[in-house]
Amino acid sequence: MDRKLSVLLCGALTLALAGCQAPVEEPLLDPTVTVETTAVQAGDLSTQSTYIGTISAEGTASVVSMISGNVEQVAVAVGDTVSAGDLLCRFDDESARLSLQNAQAAANSAQESYNSAVSNYGGTDLPLLQEQLRLAQDNYDDTLALLEIGAASQVEVDQAHQTLLSAQAGLEAAQASLNSARAGIQSAQVGVDSAQYQLSLYNLTAPINGVVEAVNVTQNNFAASGQVAFVISNGNNKTVTFYVTDSVRQTLTPGQAVTVTYNGQSYEGAVTEIGGVVDAQVGQFRVKAIIDGAQDLPDGLAVELTTTAHQVTGAVLIPSDAMFFESGVSYVYVVQDGKAVRSDVTIGLYTADTIAVTSGLTLGDEVITTWSSSLRDGVSVQTAAQAEDRESAHADPAASGPEAEG
Repeated sequence: MDRKLSVLLCGALTLALAGCQAPVEEPLLDPTVTVETTAVQAGDLSTQSTYIGTISAEGTASVVSMISGNVEQVAVAVGDTVSAGDLLCRFDDESARLSLQNAQAAANSAQESYNSAVSNYGGTDLPLLQEQLRLAQDNYDDTLALLEIGAASQVEVDQAHQTLLSAQAGLEAAQASLNSARAGIQSAQVGVDSAQYQLSLYNLTAPINGVVEAVNVTQNNFAASGQVAFVISNGNNKTVTFYVTDSVRQTLTPGQAVTVTYNGQSYEGAVTEIGGVVDAQVGQFRVKAIIDGAQDLPDGLAVELTTTAHQVTGAVLIPSDAMFFESGVSYVYVVQDGKAVRSDVTIGLYTADTIAVTSGLTLGDEVITTWSSSLRDGVSVQTAAQAEDRESAHADPAASGPEAEG
């Protein structure tokens, strides 16, 4: 009996000791999402379109003025031989130069405003305001801890909380100010690009090599927009005629490069005429281009022609991989303070690899370019390099303290 009792007591004691052991805690999974990012940059973007054109034997190019004004200089006469790019005539461009100067002044002012704001805040990352927010957060946390032990009053806690809210509001206002300043720079640069383009229209240049057959403008006289100012011929060239929509027509310029492809061979050329009215039979605008070295192409032949259809300059560009879509809304994730922040954007021109964003982003923003099922607004994120650094720090024996000292 005593032996049985002893066995039962030992068993009970064992169970009691086992019940007293602390439960094994499961390791917490790190919710941080590893992503790849890239900085938003400014640049030019264009798209190529292919059309069906018809070859003809017209080896002439009509140079049409895109602006109206007084002709200040005529650089050629009938019978002169010219090369592509040679100056034919120059219009009085004083107003266009003034517009460019104003646009450049606006761009300089926008840049100075941005630089001043950055200087006031201590840098683009707003280190001064970031430090103020950190100190306000620490003070609030400390005051809460003192309240719990009776060493601080609720009034002091409220005051610390108000200081924290003010610091947060100041940082957000500064970030909004910098974003607005960046947007101002972008807008001003668009104005400069537009003014430079307008100024370029005041110089008419030869689109092809050839002989000047006609000069329809005279020095110190007015010339209207759409007027055929010069005719240049080259018997070694042929013309290709194709048709475009109005939106494409507005982006085409005389001298713009085109490529004609037929039977596996390519021929280079340049736009020489851009129609100003819709062709009644086709319902689009007729465009002509001169093709170099195409004597072997018979008249009436249908060929493929490729040229730039749309283009933007100084645009805010991001990789296509950064774009997300939901219920017809396009958005990206921007990395801010280690968090993924959703930003709705408006898309402009785009290609398979690159998208021009017209609103919702500013230069320098870090956008996420990888997809993850865990990616959502507000989630903590890290780059692959940051993840490797964290793993190295955990694996480093020196990081384990006293054990490493032995």
